Amino acid sequence: MSEGAPVRLLLVDDHAVVREGLERMLARCDDLRVVGVAECGREAITLATQLAPDVVLLDLSLPDLHGLEVLARLRAGEKPPRVLVLTVHDDDEVVLDAVRAGADGYVLKTARRDELLAAIRKVAGGGKSFDAVVVAALMRNQKSSQPAVTLTMRELDVLRLVAEGLTNREIGSRLFLSADTVNGHLDSIYRKLGVSDRAHAVAVALRRGLIS
Repeated sequence: MSEGAPVRLLLVDDHAVVREGLERMLARCDDLRVVGVAECGREAITLATQLAPDVVLLDLSLPDLHGLEVLARLRAGEKPPRVLVLTVHDDDEVVLDAVRAGADGYVLKTARRDELLAAIRKVAGGGKSFDAVVVAALMRNQKSSQPAVTLTMRELDVLRLVAEGLTNREIGSRLFLSADTVNGHLDSIYRKLGVSDRAHAVAVALRRGLIS
């Protein structure tokens, strides 16, 4: 993309009303220019080769090829464009597959106009732009892929009180334990969670659903 030149966009969607709506919206932006429109996957791949757009706005529901296959083929090109997925699909499996396939961004069609434009510009500039649904899916996937951690009931009691901000002495007083015993429980918690301090232990435990 040349310095100061508008971002060159290829729109890929099988619904004419969506394509036309996007074209009208983007036509009002001086820094963005639609150079091609495709209504199916094979046409998208052909136009991407011919036009060399900076960014492809890619729907995943296409009549001939699945959008993920189109994404993979675009990424495999000699000079692959940036790809921003624009779709209605918000289920974790599709979201994660798109990220793994190399999508530079993922935005739901329910996004506001300003959100979509910001995503396009960020992706065009070399950044990543993922809808909150992607972040949530990644977090759920990270949580499910983590090895199971088993804390004893006493360790969970200690961790809950740590989360409340109590000191070791206060935790010991609450649970009728010595400070050394509390320290021992914390050492065990840190080892099991793979962390080195109280704040990290609480953050990991909350993320994994060990405490609430």
